[in-house]
Amino acid sequence: MGMDVHGLSPKQNKTIDKFPILAKYRKMEEEHNGFQRKWKELDADKKLMDKYWEEDDEYNKANPGYYFRNNVWWWRPLWDYCYQVADDIIDEKTYESGHHNSGAGLDADGAKALGNRLMQLIADCSVIKYETEYKQNIDDLPDDDFNKHYPFDSRNVEEFALFCIESGGFEIC
Repeated sequence: MGMDVHGLSPKQNKTIDKFPILAKYRKMEEEHNGFQRKWKELDADKKLMDKYWEEDDEYNKANPGYYFRNNVWWWRPLWDYCYQVADDIIDEKTYESGHHNSGAGLDADGAKALGNRLMQLIADCSVIKYETEYKQNIDDLPDDDFNKHYPFDSRNVEEFALFCIESGGFEIC
């Protein structure tokens, strides 16, 4: 299971027309049976498929406010940390709902405030300190402890912070 976080009004730094293969197949998805046709064509040509995914990665890196994804193992510690450091931005109901794919999220002001808070905590090394303590706590757990499956990483925090700042608000689906 994964948490797909979608920007509500993301900043566009690079338009999709700069990525011709990606643009072609995203447009195709809008047509009748387009989704099936898209994957049939891509599955039939490995080079084309590789180019599609390369352009998708480049587009997402150029436009970090469109989409952020973590599997549930990565998401839960990240979202817990966000609430821990920003409970003035994330209310308890949003925090609880944010652990599910139910459409919870933040508006543009809240998302930007959260992103800026996270970037501040990255800059003052608070995130690295938390990561070190978190990893030590995980290492200290017995090997059969279920919580050992939930990683935390400062790079993940930074990616989410950039997403938040450029998302124009977001929902977790």
